[in-house]
Amino acid sequence: MAEPNRPNPLRRAIDAVDTVLMGIGGAMLFALMCVVVADVALRYLFNAPLQWSYQVISSYLMPGLFFMAVSHTLKSHAHVAVDILHNYVSRRTRYVFELTCSVVATPVFALCAVVSARNTWKDFADAAVSTSGLAVPTWTVSVLLPIGFGMLTLRLALNAYGYAATLVSGREQAPLPPISGTEEFGS
Repeated sequence: MAEPNRPNPLRRAIDAVDTVLMGIGGAMLFALMCVVVADVALRYLFNAPLQWSYQVISSYLMPGLFFMAVSHTLKSHAHVAVDILHNYVSRRTRYVFELTCSVVATPVFALCAVVSARNTWKDFADAAVSTSGLAVPTWTVSVLLPIGFGMLTLRLALNAYGYAATLVSGREQAPLPPISGTEEFGS
């Protein structure tokens, strides 16, 4: 089994892809800020707003920010979690909880990845174009979904494996999320 401080090659690969996606997400956030500042400045200083800003922000930048960061957010335990029971159960039981959640969520998000990939491919094959003023290919927007859902599925499966391996071996293979309101959470 892999040591917790020496992640296995699959975990390193997924972490590397997460790092790239977070970089893309950061660039999208920077672009979003630039577009908003430019739009507001042009609107109020020159009465000439950017006609395309709303479409770009709502169709590309905001969904991109979310889907590029979703797997990394799970990795860093930054998702919303209901952990009230975790204060009253053993560490082993917490691993069972996390394993159960990961095992249940993995096929759900795998299905989301497959369906969104199918829809993206259909949009690409049909050369579908958005009806907005930009008239861009719709697959350029929908491609964000299978990427995000796919990475989230891989992260969930990796977590499930780590939690199961920890339960079987007794050695921590995947860290538990910290419990909010405890010292564990602040570190």
